[in-house]
Amino acid sequence: MRKIEPKVESYNEGPSMMKSTKEETKTYPHLRLHHEFFPETKKWEVGKEYTVKVKVKMTGLSISKFENDSEFDIVGFDSGSESEEKEKPVKPKID
Repeated sequence: MRKIEPKVESYNEGPSMMKSTKEETKTYPHLRLHHEFFPETKKWEVGKEYTVKVKVKMTGLSISKFENDSEFDIVGFDSGSESEEKEKPVKPKID
């Protein structure tokens, strides 16, 4: 899996520039998974890392002086959890 290096930004904090302290923030790309579509994430713990496999359909591309991004619809999702496999509906056997 490819590791993402966060964007690091420094800014000054304090009442004046002369007495200010430099603070550093790390920003990662952000993904929000709605419980309506991904109910298993309700059981996950904040602060822990999870591996998910996402199938996407590209819906847009912007390459310009001002924007450089791609847009996607999520069309599939696999959390890799064993309990999820057990919860899948089983097709009835017809004799």
